[in-house]
Amino acid sequence: MIHPPLFRCFSMVKKACNKLIITSCSVILSAQLPAFATLIPQPDDSLSIRNGRLTAYQNTSSADTVSGKKLNRIVTANALQALQGQVAGLLVRSNSGKPGGAATLQIHGPGRFGDTTPLVVVDGLIIGQADNLNWLAPNAIETVEVLKDATSAGLYGMRGANGVILITTKKGNTGQPRVTVDLFTGVQRSNQAPQLLNSRQYVDYINDSRSNGGLIPAFKLTNQASLDTLLKTNTDWLGALFRPAPVRSAYVSVAGGNESARYLIAADYFKQDGVILGADFERLSMRLNTDFDLADNVKVGQNMTVSQSVQHANDGTSGRTPIEQALKSAPYLSITNPKRIGGYNGTTYLDASNDALNPIGLSVLTNDRQTSLNLIGDLFGEWTIFDGLKYRATLGFDLRNFDRAYSMPAFNMGEYNINLTASLARAKQTGYNTLLHHQLSYTHTLDAHSLAIVLAGSRQTYRTNDVSAFADDLPGNDIRSLTAGQSSRNRTVGGSYAFYRVVSLMGQLSYDYGRKYWLTAVLRRDGSSRFGPGHRFGAFPSLGAAWYLNKEHFMEALPYLNTVKLRASWGKTGNDNVGDFQYASLIAQNYNYPFGPTNAFLGVGAFPNTLPNPGVRWETTTLSNVGLDVTALDNSVKLRVDYFRKRTTDLLVEVPLPASVGAAAPLTNAGTIDNSGIDLSFSTERSNDWFSYSLTGFASWQKNKVISLGDRPTPVFGGLVQDERVTATAVGQPVGSYYGFQRVGIFQTRDEISKNPSLTGTEPGDIRYADLNKDGKITDDDKTFLGSPIPTFYYGFTASVSVRGVDLSVLLQGASGNQLYNANAYWLNGYQGRYNAGTEVLARWTREKPSTTQPRADASGTRNFRPSDRFVESGSYFRLKSLQLGYTLPESLTSGFGASRLRVYVGAQNLFTKTKYSGFDPEFASNQALSEGLDVAQQPQSRMFLGGIQLNF
Repeated sequence: MIHPPLFRCFSMVKKACNKLIITSCSVILSAQLPAFATLIPQPDDSLSIRNGRLTAYQNTSSADTVSGKKLNRIVTANALQALQGQVAGLLVRSNSGKPGGAATLQIHGPGRFGDTTPLVVVDGLIIGQADNLNWLAPNAIETVEVLKDATSAGLYGMRGANGVILITTKKGNTGQPRVTVDLFTGVQRSNQAPQLLNSRQYVDYINDSRSNGGLIPAFKLTNQASLDTLLKTNTDWLGALFRPAPVRSAYVSVAGGNESARYLIAADYFKQDGVILGADFERLSMRLNTDFDLADNVKVGQNMTVSQSVQHANDGTSGRTPIEQALKSAPYLSITNPKRIGGYNGTTYLDASNDALNPIGLSVLTNDRQTSLNLIGDLFGEWTIFDGLKYRATLGFDLRNFDRAYSMPAFNMGEYNINLTASLARAKQTGYNTLLHHQLSYTHTLDAHSLAIVLAGSRQTYRTNDVSAFADDLPGNDIRSLTAGQSSRNRTVGGSYAFYRVVSLMGQLSYDYGRKYWLTAVLRRDGSSRFGPGHRFGAFPSLGAAWYLNKEHFMEALPYLNTVKLRASWGKTGNDNVGDFQYASLIAQNYNYPFGPTNAFLGVGAFPNTLPNPGVRWETTTLSNVGLDVTALDNSVKLRVDYFRKRTTDLLVEVPLPASVGAAAPLTNAGTIDNSGIDLSFSTERSNDWFSYSLTGFASWQKNKVISLGDRPTPVFGGLVQDERVTATAVGQPVGSYYGFQRVGIFQTRDEISKNPSLTGTEPGDIRYADLNKDGKITDDDKTFLGSPIPTFYYGFTASVSVRGVDLSVLLQGASGNQLYNANAYWLNGYQGRYNAGTEVLARWTREKPSTTQPRADASGTRNFRPSDRFVESGSYFRLKSLQLGYTLPESLTSGFGASRLRVYVGAQNLFTKTKYSGFDPEFASNQALSEGLDVAQQPQSRMFLGGIQLNF
């Protein structure tokens, strides 16, 4: 989605102007603040506007700013991932440790049942909620601002319900050309992995499991020779899947200009191999930012990025990740088998229909290449009509081309996993996003009164075309042509076209009296094509006020307090990210319809498979915030405290209909969610000619609760694991809470089973579940809520110190109060009798050695791995996220070869993690609130060790 800059700031004092950006009739906050302006910067001398809002000294919002210098301490393909542990109220987690993987961001808790990702804006262009920002080099970023409350995020109206992440890239300045070079290289290694059974243990476990299930033992070991033959192989499947993986990056920029023209040219190369076979990510991008003064009152310019990335993904097949496949694979089987087509073994022969796929073979043989080409930028013109009044017009564009080619060769990896002919799937998508924006801004100061007014209007259009095709029976594994498929039966083709438009009007009024009292009011009206006639437009007001108590006479007795600001804000934002055509009945095609006297003829037809809801409208979020900002001791100590409340109403909820209706129920605006909490942040810094230090940190407490689901009589279920729903969203509970049975122990005797409710077929050694409704049976009615994936507390702490050119920085972060659903344990200790398992099963219940914690092995049923608190674990963790040591050579040495600065450094990431979670990594996330916290063997984050050099000329 595109959101361009709208106008430049006006200052009554002749200082360097900072950009004022308003897009889609929304004012975008992107103030270029000093290094420690994250909390409270120094006051300005007059009322000015930066990117559509007052400066941090003057504003009434709780927006936070992080400098690009801090972000660059974290090595990542995705700049958003580097925000982790940096901003109060912003929870950042990794979707996956795979190369080029996206980050999941959440501001002040989940406010809806769907995508909770904040809006991302780069130099005024709305990129959208789903964009992972891989096209933008982190080195190109000047600042990132996080908009959390009504007077900041409220500027985006129907796009700001989840908050806003505002990114400002580096620009050119006047003066001689300045060259910046940043190079680094490093290596990644996998973190902890579960301990699995060896071949001997696996054979015993499988035989025990099948025997308890009344099945024939899989391994009949009649003598030592047959045992030795079977156990001569002991494959470490996880060890073969993981590998040390290099990462390297190069960034070069040239910036300069004069009084009438300024420029910045930058190039970036980034390559990251995956710690899992068959995965890597490579990006090459170029950026050009320019602006020109055509006259004293006319300015034009552009910001443009072109980027190409190539990602080889290894996400597995049939819904199974490579890690899941490696966990399941039998250790007594070798990885390769030259007698099979493709040269790889299957991984188990105990149940042909449930062969685990060979993760090594698939990683080597298959090729999933995803190429993205992006051209993103804007053209702008600005006219100062007279002193204080400016007009700015902007044309923004976001043009994207995505190409995916997935090839699978012929192979035979088991009785079930046979692919006799090579196949190829192709998908192409082209996206066009354009935005035209007009804006007037006016500022005026008279005595103690200062006024700023912004009026803007915009139209944004989004189009997407995609086409896909598949062909198999290719004549060779290396053929990459769809037309080469020799069987026309299995050729398929598909495609779609999407259109989406938003029109917006916005007005902002900012008033200051005596630099003591501040008032900001915003009214935005948006129209979206995603809603039906009569419901396409919505109005979103916001209001904020600030009072500088330090200006009052009663504060004169506290001279060590430089600034004491009390502020409050209230407002409404919306969300139209609800899918298209919810107001209409959707038609399903390619369904057979019998007709004729005897129904002997079948015709291909279509029918409406969803009912319409013509009245569907915005989801609305009401934001309330009260905060206190304090600076003390010559502004060297800064403190911020905020109380927030975020209530989202008119959430789209599906109210079930009787099956006799014959169509899916429409979504209705019926739900309500509440989020509330406290953000606390602080910073302190000191410096002199040879020594400096800085400490910054934050802590956030939050509470989430569902208030209403409208007329829906049952919870909203989600989180599918092993064909069962394991999360439920119900009134009075957090969104996406885990839902299942509670355990009360292990049945030890048949007599105990006869006296207590149990599942059908229960035997001694099986889990005993709680009969919560006291009806004498164990049914789904006994399921209850088992925990929440939403942290109630998260924090971050950054420390840096520099002594005579030697610098050290550290970033610590963590979260607590949440639980995780360890779906890996379904096969690691689920006792299913087919797959390998974790060493926990060595302590399983047997008649000879009964256990009160681990059930028996049983291949005949699912009694012991029903959704329950057995798989719910604490998700709390504390992590040393980043450690970096550097040395900057004295300028007397570097000036000899023309450099103004030369710094060398070494560092490490994810060096240490303290957690009770038994899975690979306690930090993973989904951007869908109903399936949060489910560990389904996604790739974990890895440790990284690196070294680099930074040069300035």
